[in-house]
Amino acid sequence: MRSPLKSHKSAPVAHRDGGFASVTFSVALSCLVSACSMTQKRPAPGIITADEALAVSSRVVDCEWKAADRYDDGRSTVSELAQRVMGICAVELTKARLAFGLSLNDPQIESDEFKQAVEIVEKRKKKEV
Repeated sequence: MRSPLKSHKSAPVAHRDGGFASVTFSVALSCLVSACSMTQKRPAPGIITADEALAVSSRVVDCEWKAADRYDDGRSTVSELAQRVMGICAVELTKARLAFGLSLNDPQIESDEFKQAVEIVEKRKKKEV
């Protein structure tokens, strides 16, 4: 099962450098593709709505942007900062996994989350230049 937190290319939207809205949109879109339906009036237990999926994924991405902004000391590698960002945002990442019904111990999901953190750190560093 692929993680809904994995970034996909999407149309850029104006916010910071477009990364936040783009990643948030792609996370919400992947949730929609994987079973969250806007057409349901009353979701079944355990199924989240598209709005809930967007809110959950937005909290993760927002946390990661804030952590990357705050903790980039200019000496850390992208990988080191991405690991730090994931640690700082562990609560939001765990809440997102639970909301999407994903395993808390899946190495593929963890890899996808790391790739997302790396992407955010890289976009943040490009913004500085």
